[in-house]
Amino acid sequence: MRDEIDHASAHGAAGGDVHSGIDRGIHLHHRDFLTDAANLPDGSIDLIVADPPYGLGKDYGNDSDMRSGDAFLDWTYGWLELAIPKLKPSGSLYIFCTWQYAPEIFVFLKRRLTMVNEIVWDRRVPSMGGTVRRYTSVHDNIGYFAVSKDYFFDLDPIRIPYDAVTKKARSRKLFEGSKWLELGYNPKDVWSVSRLHRQHAERVDHPTQKPLEIIERMVLASCPRGGRVLDPFMGSGTTAVACARHGREFIGYEINADYHAIAEKRVAQTRSVGVRVEPLPAEEATATATAAVDQANAA
Repeated sequence: MRDEIDHASAHGAAGGDVHSGIDRGIHLHHRDFLTDAANLPDGSIDLIVADPPYGLGKDYGNDSDMRSGDAFLDWTYGWLELAIPKLKPSGSLYIFCTWQYAPEIFVFLKRRLTMVNEIVWDRRVPSMGGTVRRYTSVHDNIGYFAVSKDYFFDLDPIRIPYDAVTKKARSRKLFEGSKWLELGYNPKDVWSVSRLHRQHAERVDHPTQKPLEIIERMVLASCPRGGRVLDPFMGSGTTAVACARHGREFIGYEINADYHAIAEKRVAQTRSVGVRVEPLPAEEATATATAAVDQANAA
């Protein structure tokens, strides 16, 4: 079995990136990030999207989620220490976790990065009994951290449009021409997105698959077009799919061969239906074209 799958870049570039020593494209590694991190250059990543084991004993076909308590936290701190240096000065990190360990993980990260948000993912779990000794947990915690105050963030691609009735109600003369009214509002820090139930068209054979809608929001807002995303725990490849759909580079690691194969298949299917790349602004497109001509002449 191949331990790595490389897909051509959404930009059609097959050559290396002279700034980081990494080939451009979508890279799906069937390897452990913790043992391979040294091969990834520091300062080469725009965004890290991390959905690691939560320390809750989930079955991922191995013992990767069998740690708990201090052992789990020590393991988490270890991979974070390896991942953080990979970020560019403008880079940022999203980490999924559970309320049981979020306080410790966030304190650890706040000593090394700037905390931007704590995001609550409301999984829209239906009310069907549950515990009688505490409130039923129906959310995941997401920590959003940045290397510096100059982190990249683009709100416009992830604005949520107002419905016609609401837009009309808020269309007072005072707000005419306002971007928030025309393009939509900030998604805020509580994301109500349904978990992927077994009958969901997006669902694949992975126990903790995240909805593409959530990952796309992170990628579009926090990674520039043509930028590079790292996923240390790739799972079924949702982050890879988001990058393939939106013209971002991707590097992902997964130790489970079955999940790695699922990720490869999902990326291939995404490629077969085409890649959605947002149009460049006119001045940026001109600069890109000029740079390409200069590079061709130099060659």
